[in-house]
Amino acid sequence: MSEHTTKRSLAPKGHITTIDLAGRSQQAYVAVHHSGAGPGVLLLADQAGLDGGMRARADLMGEEGYSVLALAGNLPVADIKAAADVLRGLPETEGGICAIGHGVGGALAIRAAGEAGFQAVVAFDAPALDAEADILSALPCPYVLQFGTDGAPEAAAAADSLKRGLQGRKDGSRVYDWPEAGPGFAIPGRDAFHQRADSLAHSRTLELVRRVLGPYYDFAALFAEHTYHEFTTRDVDAAMATMVDEPYVNHVPTLAGGLGHDHLKRFYKYHFVDQNAGGRDRTRISYTMGPDRLVLESYTKFRHDAVIDRYFPGIAPTNKVVEIATVIIVKFRGDKVCHEHLYWDQGSALKQIGVLKADGLPLAGAEAARKVLDESQPSNIFFQDAWATSEGKPI
Repeated sequence: MSEHTTKRSLAPKGHITTIDLAGRSQQAYVAVHHSGAGPGVLLLADQAGLDGGMRARADLMGEEGYSVLALAGNLPVADIKAAADVLRGLPETEGGICAIGHGVGGALAIRAAGEAGFQAVVAFDAPALDAEADILSALPCPYVLQFGTDGAPEAAAAADSLKRGLQGRKDGSRVYDWPEAGPGFAIPGRDAFHQRADSLAHSRTLELVRRVLGPYYDFAALFAEHTYHEFTTRDVDAAMATMVDEPYVNHVPTLAGGLGHDHLKRFYKYHFVDQNAGGRDRTRISYTMGPDRLVLESYTKFRHDAVIDRYFPGIAPTNKVVEIATVIIVKFRGDKVCHEHLYWDQGSALKQIGVLKADGLPLAGAEAARKVLDESQPSNIFFQDAWATSEGKPI
């Protein structure tokens, strides 16, 4: 499997339907959030049409909270306006609508924005937009343009030109280029698909679409519910119910966790919920919110009085108290936890339980976490002699 290949299933969650456009039938694909409704997204495909990758894009936006209508992107502007009216009229559509287009579909979304009444437009790898600066400058809604530029000098030049054209716009419009990925990088199942660039670009899409249309989710409260079932009820099924169908968790220093429902549930059931140490205390330091992420910084204190596979795999309980600063990056898909990355200073943790001898090494123990909790704690403790040499010097 290539490093750029998605692990996300392309099995469709939405369904194919037929809509009426100016008296003629047009095949479309519909995907809706599990709540049954949401703001509208008109998804316009590239020249390959509604293949598995494009249907996966529709399913993803459905999971993010939207009512999605996906069409081939080779339609005239009048048909896009008619499709926008169909989307507005769906019982699953609540609130405003936007357009997201790929390739020729992206260019069409830009050209049709005014007549169709889109409240935002996102275009991926849209051709020849740099030659249509007047259309963009007159666009009545904010937009985001995204280009895969690896091996595509024309796309790179277009992105640079279009960035300069943003001067004066104050509606949050943006142009992004992804030099690590080529055109078509954001469509799963295609040879050009680039998972990391696509993930970043998807967050950029949501930055605009959520700001303009919603829906707005309380990520802090959603994650609090997830951790409540991890640490308080210790109900694995309830914890899994707060997550997407195929989530993953990675405790980065020790590679503990799981990928996919069954693997992660096994980890939670046998190596996590019943291994929460005695006297555990967590103090929140900061929350940082994004359109699809929560970054939680915290101070954690616990006693190593039991086997804790995620922190100290293969190490018998030492009954030592451990204090660590932890950063958790939680990605959401709509109102469900998608994945977690957890970071802490493993060297500091091992030093505190006495299994890592750090004599002569600049490796802090509990004082590292305490300084995150209280910024007035001493700094520069590992080079006090050198620090003294700068005393009184001009600053």
